Amino acid sequence: MKSMAQAAAIAAGMAAGAAVAYTVTRDQNTMRKTVHKMTRSAEKALEDLDRMVARYTR
Repeated sequence: MKSMAQAAAIAAGMAAGAAVAYTVTRDQNTMRKTVHKMTRSAEKALEDLDRMVARYTR
């Protein structure tokens, strides 16, 4: 359960980071790059979460 709480905290942090990035950066190119980086990070976090679930549910 601790891993699930960590994953939820990571997701909440990424959402807050997106809101801050949006308010700080109004430049479209910078915003596009930031969103792309966050998307890659979210995908990696989901893959890690999938691996954790698979490992604990064998």
